[in-house]
Amino acid sequence: MNYEEAINVQYGKSDLCKKVNAILDNRDIDIEKLSKDILAPIEELHLHGRAATMELANEVGLNEKMSVLDIGCGIGGPARTLASEFGCHITGIDLSKEYCNAAELINNKLGLNENIKIQQVNALDMPFDNAEFDVVFMQHVLMNIENKQQLFSQINRVLRPKGRFAHYTICAGSVVPIQFPVIWASNPDISFLLPPSELRQLISKNGFREISWKDYSTIILEGMQKERSKPDPISIDLLFSISANFLPKIRNVIRNLKEKRMVVIQGIFECNK
Repeated sequence: MNYEEAINVQYGKSDLCKKVNAILDNRDIDIEKLSKDILAPIEELHLHGRAATMELANEVGLNEKMSVLDIGCGIGGPARTLASEFGCHITGIDLSKEYCNAAELINNKLGLNENIKIQQVNALDMPFDNAEFDVVFMQHVLMNIENKQQLFSQINRVLRPKGRFAHYTICAGSVVPIQFPVIWASNPDISFLLPPSELRQLISKNGFREISWKDYSTIILEGMQKERSKPDPISIDLLFSISANFLPKIRNVIRNLKEKRMVVIQGIFECNK
């Protein structure tokens, strides 16, 4: 099994689009409720959810004039948040065909297709022009990419001069190895964590100037350990359609954070060209 096939096995459920469509069509769902309440707990599966997307957007000073590339867009949650809150144009890319199809389905229902374009694309070989985007977002994607050197080179290429690269990712902690399965990998085959110091240096060496670097590990762990309100039943149906064995993966994330096997980092960089 090659890398792309492995990623689609990890993330892409063959009947995801059919399940999402059935869940949404067979319920009496108000469109505004769909966007703000029902999808909120599950459409941004990165740790800290929608709040993480908003914090990144505010850090880079996002506005309606900017063109944004969201690498690893999943089912399109962050793209919808950015388009709705800031009015900017978003291009979302993902390796999973099912995620891309589900993202387009939901965008259609919310009337957001004019501001959001979804494409199935490998981030190591992006079909975009040089200096095409003002901002590149990447949330919880770096863990699945081994050739980070090529990735950062591609990001530098598609960013305009002084454009911003905003990432929110999981790095290796001081204790190794991590415990599997986790939300991004069922085993080590597609998990490529770097220590924060190595990641920081690698980004800088590929033509970026650091703006900020924050460790969110304590905030994330505390938030995950707090008792949460019971999610909407529709959210639960969607969640288990999107991710198999979700609960054991989340338990291992909490364990890995507690045992210092992983850390969560937010970084903002400026394209130095």
